[in-house]
Amino acid sequence: MTGARANLRTLATHLGLSISTVSRALKDGPEVRPETIKRVKEAASRFGYVPNIGGIHLRTGRTFKVCSILYAPEVGDYGEPGFLAQVETLSNGIEPSGYNLLVLAQTGQQTPLEPVRKVYDQRLADAVVFSRTTPMDERARFCLEKDFPFVSFGRTELQTPHAFVDHDDESAVFDAVMTLARSGHRRILLLNPSGGFNYVGLRLRGYRRALAEAGLPWDESLVYQGDLSVRGTREAVKLLLLRDSSITAIICGNQMSIVGTLEGLLESGRDTKKDGLSVVGFGGMPFLTLSEQHVTYYYQPQSRVGTVLASHLTSLLNGKPAEDLQTVLPYARIDDLRLFRTQDEVDLTRTTPRS
Repeated sequence: MTGARANLRTLATHLGLSISTVSRALKDGPEVRPETIKRVKEAASRFGYVPNIGGIHLRTGRTFKVCSILYAPEVGDYGEPGFLAQVETLSNGIEPSGYNLLVLAQTGQQTPLEPVRKVYDQRLADAVVFSRTTPMDERARFCLEKDFPFVSFGRTELQTPHAFVDHDDESAVFDAVMTLARSGHRRILLLNPSGGFNYVGLRLRGYRRALAEAGLPWDESLVYQGDLSVRGTREAVKLLLLRDSSITAIICGNQMSIVGTLEGLLESGRDTKKDGLSVVGFGGMPFLTLSEQHVTYYYQPQSRVGTVLASHLTSLLNGKPAEDLQTVLPYARIDDLRLFRTQDEVDLTRTTPRS
């Protein structure tokens, strides 16, 4: 068997078996003897046999592809780099099941629904993954209405159960505020991104519950919502500190806003050590800050998120109910970002308690 690409017929001829037997053996069919399965798989490996996906698609409508939607501005100059680590582990996780990963960009000019609708209308993939979920997310509603498999990175408030993976943002912010309050902080600034994301509401809920438990008053001026790029955060922090010099702690909404906050402090002549300020941040990538400023880091490795997304996707495509595929991952608290180097050095069992 040289030259032409091996297919079921050529494998069957070579082995002296029927095409149906070869096909069932490649799928580990229980009706095929183990020694026959072994022979078929050894021959398939030796001759470089791969399934004809085009033919499978024509027969079954399945593409054996999963599409992850990339929000393009998020990995720009001031974006979150965690998506790339998530994509790698997601791809690795679905490949053993015979699926390949496609990445489709949502540009800043597109609505969130447009790329998901494109995947569905053009039958580009058998399932889709998307993030940046909102409480009544239109993409989740669309997929539920069309019975199109999906796993969202982030929860929604929709009544129909759907598969998701999310961070436990409410518990993490609650833990952060309570820890800060026990250290004597009374004016704690919370930075949240704009966009109406579901996790923003969860963080705000954790923030308000912690204030109430710590006996601290609610002050709307201590909740900022806006652009959390490095530049946007830097300018916002400078302005907020100028308006309210009583702020002694800042909870940053994402990884880039940590950098922006530290730059804002520096340009405002403030210092976490000299002035007793505390900075808390969230992120999904291991990194060592070059700043000597003290930062507490709530860490959720995006490689772990990708692994769970892959598990949920393959289970969903194999018929497992969506309500059984809902995971909320706790953050690991790193008390000093200056000592944080790589994911392997972090004890991920030291997670924030559910509250």
